[in-house]
Amino acid sequence: MEINKKEKFYKIGEISKLYNISSDILRHYDKIGLVSPDFIGDNGYRYYSKKQIWKLNNIRNLRNLGFGLKEIQDFLDERNINSATEILELQLKKIQENIANLQELKEEIENKLTNIEFFKNFKDFDKPIIKYIPKRKFLRSKGLFNKEWEIDFEHKILNAKTEYDNDFILTNNEMGATITQENFLAGKYDTFSETFIINDERGEILEEGYFLTIVFKGSYTNINKYYEILKDYILENNLEILGDAHEIYHIEKHITEDEKEFITEIQIPIKRN
Repeated sequence: MEINKKEKFYKIGEISKLYNISSDILRHYDKIGLVSPDFIGDNGYRYYSKKQIWKLNNIRNLRNLGFGLKEIQDFLDERNINSATEILELQLKKIQENIANLQELKEEIENKLTNIEFFKNFKDFDKPIIKYIPKRKFLRSKGLFNKEWEIDFEHKILNAKTEYDNDFILTNNEMGATITQENFLAGKYDTFSETFIINDERGEILEEGYFLTIVFKGSYTNINKYYEILKDYILENNLEILGDAHEIYHIEKHITEDEKEFITEIQIPIKRN
């Protein structure tokens, strides 16, 4: 081809740095005919002119919108005011979706911060308290679990089934595990019949009612002590147990690595006298 010596040409390395695109990707674009160099010099270098470079702006924007290379090629080959309008409308839709997702994430983080702040200022540790709890959604995983890592693994699987893309630290979901009423009465406090996530989107309804609760701070290794406190309180006050015991992990290892900062709540449904 005839080369205009007054025109500035750019080597592939220069284009790569300018657009933060690897040389390998540029070579692939050349191979499929998406963006080809104006010429290849005797030294084997690829040289691009400004006439080719403008395509990279469109390619980068369309790739960010999730377009495939074939779709991008079709647009570049037959672009017109109608196709450009469709692209802009699609981009606007994507932006609106991103704003909605960010707003949802903002609300989740604000709720999480409120929850953390509540427990940072909480005073009624180690006290049996009867309280009314509204109905909640429990997304459950049935099984037999004894180890902390087993419970944590099941929680990750459950969280993937919710509507949330983020891990527990960025959502208001709370996780826990269940001890059957039978095992609670038998003193088997390390045998769990299910794990669960409390969330707003999916799961079985745990009906509202009164629960005997206790909140404690520190390692899970001390949890037997708190089950015994609740069991004594039930006997002393002649309470009727209506179901299984639930452990709720309010502050846990996704938030802090310091076990002294862990905050756990045990909830047992009861019939209030």
